[in-house]
Amino acid sequence: MSPLRILRPDRLAPGLLFIVFLLSQLPAYAHAAPGPHSGLLPYQATYSVYLDGFGVGRSRITLRREASGIWRCHSFSHPNGLFSIFENIRLAETAHFRILRNGRLEPLSYRLTEPGRSARHDQDVRFDWSKRIVHSQVGSKSVTLPLHPGMLDRMTAQIALSRDLVLQGRPPSTFLVVNHNHLHRYVVTPKGQRTWRTPAGIFQTVEYVAETPKGTRLIFWCARTLGEIPVVAREIRPHHPTITLRLLRFSPLPSRIRTPHPSPQALGKVTPF
Repeated sequence: MSPLRILRPDRLAPGLLFIVFLLSQLPAYAHAAPGPHSGLLPYQATYSVYLDGFGVGRSRITLRREASGIWRCHSFSHPNGLFSIFENIRLAETAHFRILRNGRLEPLSYRLTEPGRSARHDQDVRFDWSKRIVHSQVGSKSVTLPLHPGMLDRMTAQIALSRDLVLQGRPPSTFLVVNHNHLHRYVVTPKGQRTWRTPAGIFQTVEYVAETPKGTRLIFWCARTLGEIPVVAREIRPHHPTITLRLLRFSPLPSRIRTPHPSPQALGKVTPF
């Protein structure tokens, strides 16, 4: 198996590619507080991806709030240098979600594709909150699941972790993640402190472990000085290589989207999502 299989959907941890890191050369931003209602800061970041400690690719993540008020998180991953000669894998992930007035995060949609390759691993998840139904499809296979508050997709799960740490000072006790047409339950536990040296700087972090009953472990080292954004993230699965993500670059984005003044005909109308 090529080392670059790490970049395939069946080798990716739920939400592992949307992890946010902060560049230490932005001290004013590092100490800025997230918005009081969202608990989120817009950003664009680039990560290095490792397979058993061997660098195999990069991932670029963007989180922003759109003019409609809907949040959008997008990631694009690709292999590094010579490895792209052997296997030219690209992954694109996009999630849309909203923050309700009571502060709850509600996922709306999630999409994973491999541009230029077969669609058999593509994922499409739609959260219909009016009907309390989740529509999930992987390739040609689809399922319908009952939708309950707290259910997330693989990208919004990590975003929810950072929000809970910022707004409540503690991680959620469990995550319910829709992934590969199944509902996965993760139990989250704090495990102590660690200092990390990354290409972006040195950070004091707290380790949080999210684990499934089958033994898959997602580990996030979060720094309070960076708004509880993970500095390093790792996936450990039984009988699989260990995946690690680490910060390379980070750029903050404007927190507000400038929108044109509405025309008289548009007044009173709501733009559909």
